[in-house]
Amino acid sequence: MRYLLMPLVAGMLLSTSTQAQRPAGPQTNNPLLNASFWQEKPGLDAVKAAVEKGANPAEFNGNAFDPVVMAINAGASNEAIVYLLEQKGNDINKITHDSRNYIHWSASRGNTVVMEYLLNKGAKVSNPDSHGSTPLLFAAGGQQDTKVYDLLLSKGANLKTELNHDGANALLVAIGNDPEFKLTEYFVSKGLSLQSKDAAGNTAFDYAARAGNIKNMQLLQSKGVKHTNNAMIFASQGGRRGANTLEVFQYLESLGIKPTVTAKNGDNVLHALVRRPGQTEIIKYFLGKGVNVNQANEDGNTAFLNAAASSRDTALIGLLKTSVKDINYANKAGATALSLAVRSNAPEVVSYLLNQGASLKTTDAKGNNLVYYLFESYSPRNAKEFDAKLALLKSKGLDIAAPQQDGSTLYHLAVAKNDLGLLQQVQTYGADVNAKNKEGMTALHKAAMIAKDDAALKYLLSIGAKKDIGTSFNETAFQLAAENEYLTKQNISVDFLK
Repeated sequence: MRYLLMPLVAGMLLSTSTQAQRPAGPQTNNPLLNASFWQEKPGLDAVKAAVEKGANPAEFNGNAFDPVVMAINAGASNEAIVYLLEQKGNDINKITHDSRNYIHWSASRGNTVVMEYLLNKGAKVSNPDSHGSTPLLFAAGGQQDTKVYDLLLSKGANLKTELNHDGANALLVAIGNDPEFKLTEYFVSKGLSLQSKDAAGNTAFDYAARAGNIKNMQLLQSKGVKHTNNAMIFASQGGRRGANTLEVFQYLESLGIKPTVTAKNGDNVLHALVRRPGQTEIIKYFLGKGVNVNQANEDGNTAFLNAAASSRDTALIGLLKTSVKDINYANKAGATALSLAVRSNAPEVVSYLLNQGASLKTTDAKGNNLVYYLFESYSPRNAKEFDAKLALLKSKGLDIAAPQQDGSTLYHLAVAKNDLGLLQQVQTYGADVNAKNKEGMTALHKAAMIAKDDAALKYLLSIGAKKDIGTSFNETAFQLAAENEYLTKQNISVDFLK
């Protein structure tokens, strides 16, 4: 079981932060999956009109959010939410993003009206999401309305037995986001103990340290709750309300916790701090205390790698770089700072690393090169940054058209992104559209398996993709497309592949 300390990447506090769960996403042809539609606070009539015009009320976007989840998280009217719930394909216990059901989302939002509707229709209160959080635990990450918990408990939720993947109960999950201590007191009144610990032995004090509320930490101390050294690591992660101040860390030091403490997974405070903007002075403080920039965690990631993946502050990256032993150091997956920056950071960071001697020839443990990481980074929203990073890598001499170790070409990589514009861009680089990867599939085969419409398939044919080529199992593109459930459900004919 992975150690409980949550990474602060773009999914930071995924299991607890409602705001983090509000999908923005690229625009789609379905208005009910566009954040802009819900930002206008449409009424029931507007939602009905969209459905009557053909918008699919049960469709998922690329992150497995559907219109019901979009509506709940946007605070839409209860009438509109219930209307969507009553549409075909929206089962009460439907599995959505991160394996959550509608009761997870409505509980987290504190929408007790929708909760009552769902519970009366048979919504299950014990289903865990992919982080091990039941609806009760998911709500505990920030929802203060105790009626939410009363409703769940009345339908069989169990405060004492429901634990997340880290063995934390609702009190531990909630205490870091409970500045007035009211929800904590509620959970204590329902039988949970302030002496609760998670599977790794972390205490309520440690969890409270994440929010940096010194008053609450002192209150817990007065009630006999002890801290562990991990309180310093939790504090470095920060909470939903933001990063912690230097005063918080100095308070923890006054309790005898060393700044150089290391978590069970190998993280020190820098691993988390570098992911937060505006932490340079605190980072300098810890560097002065001897915290090691080169310390690798269980995945082989250092603070420098974390910064390269997520911090757009090249001055901070430069500060860390002065202590880095090897700019081309790779984590256990074989990814270097440059690989991670290409995949998830800005062109400016990529440029900085290249100018500091980061190698273009890096490949990861699976043989993937920088082009793979570049295509991993692509979405319609960041197309301009994609183009800028592509231009940078080309200017430094990277062979853009070289296939990956598994034989995947640019066409294979582009098809995986389900974006026709990207696929059309690939044609300019001279890759072989009929090349097979080591799985025996061409780009057309791959598109046939995952396409959500026929545009990519028809485009590949138009530029010379051969539809009569078989896979290693002698399957044709037509046969694979005929098994594509999405195309089948949309009644999209694939006869043109025969």
